[in-house]
Amino acid sequence: MPLLRKKPFVPIDLPPDLKADEEVFLNVLTKEIFRDYEEYFRRSILCNSLVWSCEYTGRSNLTLSEALQSEADAAEHLRKMPVVIQQAICFIIHKNEIASLTSFVDEVLNFYRTRFLIGEKVEIASTDK
Repeated sequence: MPLLRKKPFVPIDLPPDLKADEEVFLNVLTKEIFRDYEEYFRRSILCNSLVWSCEYTGRSNLTLSEALQSEADAAEHLRKMPVVIQQAICFIIHKNEIASLTSFVDEVLNFYRTRFLIGEKVEIASTDK
């Protein structure tokens, strides 16, 4: 779930005494139900404000829908990542204490600059004709 002002967003709970025939307002993005239009409107304004960030990539100044899309894109990239690379990244995480995302990225780049992994697909460019 996207972060709201760098903190996890906690949607409100479903009203406990909600009746099946009661008229309510549904926020489609957060899947929250409101009885009061003013609360619903405030939540809608919040969802469209640039106060959200992607939990996976750290991108900030997004609306809720943009942050949800960013998270979906990041998850798709992760699914497409070859298993050999995932294993190598897990190995790096396991063997090192990484203080920040920047140092983690540097660590992964340094690891890959000097190594090929078993099962990794490589391309070779040749100048010979």
